[in-house]
Amino acid sequence: MATPPDDETLLLDLNQAFYRAFAGRDAEQMATIWAKAAPVCCIHPGWPPLFGRDAVLEGWRRILQNPAQPPLEMLAPRVTLWGDVALVTCFERVEGQYLIASNLFVREGKGWKLSHHQAGPVATPPPGGASNDETDPDLDDLDDMDDDDEDDDDDLPPGSGTIH
Repeated sequence: MATPPDDETLLLDLNQAFYRAFAGRDAEQMATIWAKAAPVCCIHPGWPPLFGRDAVLEGWRRILQNPAQPPLEMLAPRVTLWGDVALVTCFERVEGQYLIASNLFVREGKGWKLSHHQAGPVATPPPGGASNDETDPDLDDLDDMDDDDEDDDDDLPPGSGTIH
């Protein structure tokens, strides 16, 4: 079943808005993106899970108000849609290091809202991510990544010390 283009576009736009709120340190905008009716959870690298809207938004306020928080760039978002639930996976670049992120969106009313965010270290940067010449990897290159290799976890890095 093909993803309806309208939903995919809306989800990519909302995912981008999430990262714009992060980059702009905009706690009010961040709050509009998170679900109000659905349960929410957020797992920042090195943090315990935050459960519930209040705890999640307080965690984001702390991050957004932290003057030492380095800039973050989102790369290569991909949408997977299952009816009223959607997953956007993407890479995050922070101070030359890469994280992999999953953002789970749920339909609330006629729109989409973020229900879960998790980011953590990734052993391999996105295609083109290690080059200074190409900062936005080709999404087609991601399809070439072998996700059936069961021995890929041998080279996973230790836990990240980043504050996001």
